Amino acid sequence: MLRNVLLLIAIAMSGLATASSLPQPLKFIESQGGEVVNAFDAPSGVTGYIIDFRGNALTVYLSEDKQYLFTGKMLDASGRDIGETALNAYISGPQSEKNWQALGSSNWIPDGDNDAERVIYTFTDPNCPYCKKFWQQARPWIEAGKVQIRHIMVGILKADSFDKSAAILSADDPAKALYQHEVGNEGTVLTITPPSDNAREKLKINHTLMQKLGVSATPAIFYKDSKNVVDLHMGLPGLSQLEEIMGSKGDYQ
Repeated sequence: MLRNVLLLIAIAMSGLATASSLPQPLKFIESQGGEVVNAFDAPSGVTGYIIDFRGNALTVYLSEDKQYLFTGKMLDASGRDIGETALNAYISGPQSEKNWQALGSSNWIPDGDNDAERVIYTFTDPNCPYCKKFWQQARPWIEAGKVQIRHIMVGILKADSFDKSAAILSADDPAKALYQHEVGNEGTVLTITPPSDNAREKLKINHTLMQKLGVSATPAIFYKDSKNVVDLHMGLPGLSQLEEIMGSKGDYQ
């Protein structure tokens, strides 16, 4: 959607006076939910910018007269992407740290040792079969104390997903309630009808974060790679992907 929006900006835009110092095309980007996070030098009087749009970082270029904005790669005569260095620096640095802090500030339920050497965040819907399978896959790492998975509860898949997530979050011991749900003992999870205002607010925060990070399905698994950069895996991991996310099983299978 943003790509189509940016193409519309190629139409000349009037320089209306506002309190912001941003050129009008960039103000338009912000009005659509994008965030202008950095500027970098580009040739021929063009200025490059890094835009963060719902968790996706991309480069845009502003014309010298500041009336036109173009998106995509800008290549020199050798095929070098002018904005690649700036884009990668943002993704591996500020964006990575910002997303990790946002995940940590959400309403998550711990699964595993608080002192585990590796932390993983995943968006979890109580009705998601692949979330349950991922929970099962993770048992060797969890039981060995190597990994803590922080489940960010959402309710998006079925009509009762919201109520189930609210019930788990509202339990006296949410971690125990989630465990009982995943092992199939749902009878111990009290259904809340309607959910409390507190549970609604917690889920609203989680849903907003999910949208901000640009994900719309579960499980959405966020982890730090070997370079300590936040990465995302969508869906149920295969064996090689699982070890990349969780670390090598080693001797604790």
